[in-house]
Amino acid sequence: MSIFKRLDHISIGVADFEAARRLFVDVFGGEPMRDVGSNEAENFQWTTFKLGGKKVELVAAITPGEGGVGRYIAKNGEGYHHLSISVQNLDEAIQYFESKGLRVLSPNKENPQWKHFYLHPRDTHGALIQVFEENDYTLSHGE
Repeated sequence: MSIFKRLDHISIGVADFEAARRLFVDVFGGEPMRDVGSNEAENFQWTTFKLGGKKVELVAAITPGEGGVGRYIAKNGEGYHHLSISVQNLDEAIQYFESKGLRVLSPNKENPQWKHFYLHPRDTHGALIQVFEENDYTLSHGE
């Protein structure tokens, strides 16, 4: 049995937020979703849309080259940023992955609506994987 409940979304890091949004919505036909916003403290913004029935997220630095997203894009260029998967209980997930020898990065449990962490990409064959605790808020923003 898997610890994961569901694959929530794939996230793409972009340098030009509006140009990327236009491409994925206007050209590819993505349907905008209500899960959009910014995090000034961490210097990034995001928008989501449905594409082929799946949720896709675009993330961009507010100030290029700064914050986690900005540094990632500066180092790696635009493209795949992370895969996001939900779990029932964040603490149990942390214990589970650590017991399997995977490094847990940046656990954030302070916001009751958005508790999450990342798995170190060196432990997951180069893929940054975000794990979050599913709740009513996350479910309502997945539509």
